[in-house]
Amino acid sequence: MIPSRPHARIVVRARDENLRSLILERLAGLGELSAEDESRDGSRTDAVVEAWSSDPGLTPREVQVLGLLAEGLANKEIAYQLRFSTHTAKFHVESLLKKLEAANRAEAVREGIKRGLIGV
Repeated sequence: MIPSRPHARIVVRARDENLRSLILERLAGLGELSAEDESRDGSRTDAVVEAWSSDPGLTPREVQVLGLLAEGLANKEIAYQLRFSTHTAKFHVESLLKKLEAANRAEAVREGIKRGLIGV
């Protein structure tokens, strides 16, 4: 399952309530919004907007490979299922680990489930 569009978590920090409200109004619909009174670092900046995306930018083929990882398949089995070389399967798995910031295959699957990229 691929999300229809990237989802972001956006935090707006501003000392001025009117400025904070205006920024939140303009960003409505772009993701999960939250607001705080001031910047964490105590800077003199009027407003700070921070955004985090839950979309790691996986290709449709990488999502397929992630699904097969969730089934417990090895690179050779993934290659056979998707009709490409073992080298290509290894390349896709390494790319997934990097994009999902996962240390291993199990962690990649957990992140994929957590981000809604694959079902359980």
